[in-house]
Amino acid sequence: MPIEILVVEDNEFKRKRIVEVLSNEFESAKISECYSFTSAWQLIPERKYDLIVLDMSLPTFDKKESDSSGNFRVFGGKELARKLTKRKITSQFIFISQYKNFSDDVNSYTFESLKNELIEKYKSKCLGFLYYSNTKSEWRDELILIVKGISK
Repeated sequence: MPIEILVVEDNEFKRKRIVEVLSNEFESAKISECYSFTSAWQLIPERKYDLIVLDMSLPTFDKKESDSSGNFRVFGGKELARKLTKRKITSQFIFISQYKNFSDDVNSYTFESLKNELIEKYKSKCLGFLYYSNTKSEWRDELILIVKGISK
């Protein structure tokens, strides 16, 4: 049975690279894509995804050509992980971000401190917290290892 993956990423270039890595390495995988917090939450309860790849910072809504995408959620991926757990959705997830620091009006984290907090909080569901880079390939290798671990 093919693995089902949802990629939640607003940056088109980054999303295409993630999907490309997954498609090339896991040819039978069914990969869905969405671009915002709201579109992700509309898709997630509808299907049983084996893995959800979450960007940490997401717009609230999909951006239309003439509209803004609503408020930007610095911790959108973290919020989605909380909702998944609260609703007892069994999908596992990983976070992937290109930022080294995160802050809103209340909280401020380094990449490592946020990674440690979320991996500890979601031990059974969070399979990783990857640092995305356009110039380095470590994130690709980590992503492939994680997906190989759940597709056995």
